[in-house]
Amino acid sequence: MKRLIPLTLFLGLILLFNGCGGKNIPNPIAGLGQLRLDRSLPIVKDLKTINSMTEIAIEWKPVIQRNIAGYRIFRSENGSRFKLIKILPDRYSAHFTDTNIRPNSTYVYKVSLFTNDGRVSLTNTTKPVSTKGQVQPPVLVEVISDLPNRVKLLWRIHPNPIVKAYIIERREVGKKQWRKVAILRNRLTVEYIDKDVVPGREYEYRIRAKTYDGVVSPPSEARSGHAKALPMPITRINATDNMPKQIQITWMDPNEGTRQITHYNIYSSAFKDGLYTKLASTKDKSYIDKINKDGAVRYYQVTAVDSDGLESPRGVIVAKGKTMGNGAGPVINSAVVRHNAVILTWLPPKEPVSSYTIVKKYWDGWRLRKLKIVDFKSDRVPVRFIDKKIKPNTKYTYYVYGVNDLGIPTEPSQAISVEVKELP
Repeated sequence: MKRLIPLTLFLGLILLFNGCGGKNIPNPIAGLGQLRLDRSLPIVKDLKTINSMTEIAIEWKPVIQRNIAGYRIFRSENGSRFKLIKILPDRYSAHFTDTNIRPNSTYVYKVSLFTNDGRVSLTNTTKPVSTKGQVQPPVLVEVISDLPNRVKLLWRIHPNPIVKAYIIERREVGKKQWRKVAILRNRLTVEYIDKDVVPGREYEYRIRAKTYDGVVSPPSEARSGHAKALPMPITRINATDNMPKQIQITWMDPNEGTRQITHYNIYSSAFKDGLYTKLASTKDKSYIDKINKDGAVRYYQVTAVDSDGLESPRGVIVAKGKTMGNGAGPVINSAVVRHNAVILTWLPPKEPVSSYTIVKKYWDGWRLRKLKIVDFKSDRVPVRFIDKKIKPNTKYTYYVYGVNDLGIPTEPSQAISVEVKELP
């Protein structure tokens, strides 16, 4: 008589299916009650294993008797207790791959079969099988610095053909956090150029290898590098305030003798804290900004650009310039009507002038007329101007400004009005 031993422990193991390997394990014999060990059932034979770093495959000779429902697989890791990790509900199954296991670890597997009426066979045990050791990190050969806006990395081709990619990691020197900056998906690619860098800032780099089955190696030895620094900022910028209708900007370049500077960029703004726009480029260390306006104020920034196109920082030094302005204008003494004319007198301005311009305004019917009498010269003090072109019953308004030898006018005088009544 065959001896049947109840195995309530197996029922508990089946209830733990979801805790094995992080995946739900189907229970094809749920509801059958207690599992019973039947020693008369055949044992699974010809167990074989194939190993990699993160996977172990198990093969056996299937038992295809009609009453066989499938197979149960147990696993022990590094000498731990066996746990049920998989149920295969098909008697024709002859292969199982255990995935997501750890490299450089030793595993033992047991396989048993079960029937539709809840009986299980004795288990058969594989020989201990070890996963392969973790892949070695790449060898980072060189980090090339002082390139414009980039850092270049070179390393050796990984000797292991199961490597399919390289992971590039970077961090700023002095910081703890590493950041993945690139993945190169070819084992033969052994160069990376990092263009997402700040000029002159120091970075550390390291590389990891990634295999076809997703295993990532430890990092390589870290090496530091940096992109070429920007040129030093321009210092001692000067701008004139005594030139007619133009401003000359001059500067000193601290990069002379240390770096090849190809040209300078000049930026200007009407306001010190305003928006600066590029005005010009020059190879000289001076520039004349021609402004067709008197008393115009401008603010300037200058940068140096080297042979790699790197530009020095802007806004370190700001220079204020101004075109020659309008001095104080004449001071009108009087405007009177005498002998059928308007006699206008004024005191000359403090700054020397070579001539005067008299502006005359009056209403002619419904129109306001404005006339200019230019290039009026006089050495008298006070200066006297006689306007004989007048009409009766008309109000005239006058103001005067002087013009110097450079053609720059003074500020206008105050306006003065006089009313002409009936002429004799």
